[in-house]
Amino acid sequence: MDHSLTKLEFSNTNLVIVSGSLRHRRKLQEVMERYGLNVVANEPLSEILLAKLPTLQADVILFDVDERTEKHHGMLEQLLDRTELPIIFNDASGLTINEPLVMAKWYQKLMAKIAELTGKPEWEELDIDLAWASKPAVTTSQSVSQEGLAKNIWVLGASLGGPEALKQFLAAIPADLPVAFILAQHLGTNFMSLLAEQLDRVSTFKVVLAQVGHVLHHQEVLVVPVNERLHISPIGTVELHPLEVESAYSPSIDSVLVDMAQRYGYSCNTIIFSGMCDDGVKGAQFVSRQGGQVWTQEANSCVISAMPESVRQTGCCHYSGTPQQLAVHITQYYQS
Repeated sequence: MDHSLTKLEFSNTNLVIVSGSLRHRRKLQEVMERYGLNVVANEPLSEILLAKLPTLQADVILFDVDERTEKHHGMLEQLLDRTELPIIFNDASGLTINEPLVMAKWYQKLMAKIAELTGKPEWEELDIDLAWASKPAVTTSQSVSQEGLAKNIWVLGASLGGPEALKQFLAAIPADLPVAFILAQHLGTNFMSLLAEQLDRVSTFKVVLAQVGHVLHHQEVLVVPVNERLHISPIGTVELHPLEVESAYSPSIDSVLVDMAQRYGYSCNTIIFSGMCDDGVKGAQFVSRQGGQVWTQEANSCVISAMPESVRQTGCCHYSGTPQQLAVHITQYYQS
């Protein structure tokens, strides 16, 4: 089917996007507008949205289901009661998965569903090229583009109390900040995917689990695996190696800091968040000796302040603040 015809058929469709994730809302709007739909509202579920729905002249609501949905069960019931618009319920967490074929099929099914509910022509298979929205990681040195490769690296080290602090920090980071975050969070292997999904929902950065061949770019958060050692190749691709030495903590923040500081030199920096151990002390000292910045979460905002306090006691810490203050400070750091 001609793509221009597809866009023409969708051009008279007004869409409301509802999602608790800012990143999901932006990505969904990008895809919908790319293929001609009019996004007349794009925001979280709220009383304000419910009040203005009757004035939007919308044709369909695209509702992104996540863990917040159950918390807003009452408001969701109000939405169902107060509108006769067709609602498409989707779980957009697939946007965090680095599987382009899966993502492309997801988008195609979504567009087909919108076409069906809005009375547009029903195609058995939409001939829509959505590869641009889900390009796979490039794995060969010949084809890796240098454009946008991560140069400013910040290792985020966290343990007990870390996930909540990280949510607050990442939620306050502007979308265009020229950095890549590498997250070393003490956590069980089975919880890493859930952590990545939760952080992705609050951040404008793309949060991804470390996968071999992934090319690290700015505006990404790369989650370090528990049972493998992370390396970044000279061309910016992720490599995962067996752990040579067992550590008391998994992943070892010290090991990640040393590896990244050796790779990126003074462009490698770190922020140590809440935790009850001293993991990160040796690594932070190594980062400082290479010329990188060492920051910590201040004690009163920590669930357990032992880990950042241990770093401060070494004298290598350049700045301390709450998660929100750290986000403001890193923004100002690159603006200046």
